Amino acid sequence: MENYKDVKMGIRKLNIALAVTGRGSEGRDEDSYSYCFNDNGGFIGVFDGFGEMDSTTYSKLGTRTGGYIASRLAAESTIKMFQNGNFTFSEMDSIKLTSDLKKYIDKVKKNFADNQDTALVPTTASIIACDYSKKDSIMFEYLWAGNSRGYFLDKNGLCQITEDDVVEQISPIDETKKPRVINLVNAETDFKINIKTVRTDAPTILVTATDGAYGSFATPMEFEYALLYTLNRAKNVAQWESLLRRLVGEFAKDDFAIMIVAFGFDDFKDLKHYFFERTKKMFNEYIEPISKAKEENSTSKVEELWNNYKADYYR
Repeated sequence: MENYKDVKMGIRKLNIALAVTGRGSEGRDEDSYSYCFNDNGGFIGVFDGFGEMDSTTYSKLGTRTGGYIASRLAAESTIKMFQNGNFTFSEMDSIKLTSDLKKYIDKVKKNFADNQDTALVPTTASIIACDYSKKDSIMFEYLWAGNSRGYFLDKNGLCQITEDDVVEQISPIDETKKPRVINLVNAETDFKINIKTVRTDAPTILVTATDGAYGSFATPMEFEYALLYTLNRAKNVAQWESLLRRLVGEFAKDDFAIMIVAFGFDDFKDLKHYFFERTKKMFNEYIEPISKAKEENSTSKVEELWNNYKADYYR
């Protein structure tokens, strides 16, 4: 389209946003999300409460688990930080957010925990802040702790920006291992908010997701295709949200949360058109071959496909 090169009028345009949440077959409604935008920027964030690490129940808060409470506190604290104008798109954002989350969770723990000695109140966090106040490009700031992930999706496909905080980094197509998550936001131990920045002058979709969402699919290729397939079938943003929730829900064992925003598109039809060729490419070069490889029980073929895909995924 003509305005793809027009940064001032095109790329700084935010007009598509959606949130997809649900409870998996083994979930406990412990994922949460938050977002906020104004004329100059905003953020999206997802938070995965770790009830398996802290099943402490809070009678004063409706007998919710520590994981449930933590994800909601982290979501609310991030909103407050943004509304107070404390996103500066510098290393200070990591320091400030770490401090704010710690204080917020500590305060609630002291006021509401029935047994403060055992209350960890743990959660992951994956936040993407956006600054579109400049005329020539948009800056995205990725802030995270734990294994919830932040991505961008453009004409070259899905790209994972965050790096999981786990004891051992493994291939994302290795279904035999699930490494222990570390560096969780919590009330008892030290943690840090990681930070990376990305600048772009091209139309872009931002995606942030908990592991219950991306982990519902065996490979990153299938997660990307789920995003594009549902986009291609949808007639509007609301239907895209509904289709994606239904598709993730079919496979999800855990709770899931996905936040998506798009920049630089005229409307939903324009967004679909922009990613139409990428959707076909993904099906022909990855999804159909993956399906055949699974029928033949060929892990080597899936690995070969992953090796072709990951150059852009980790660019």
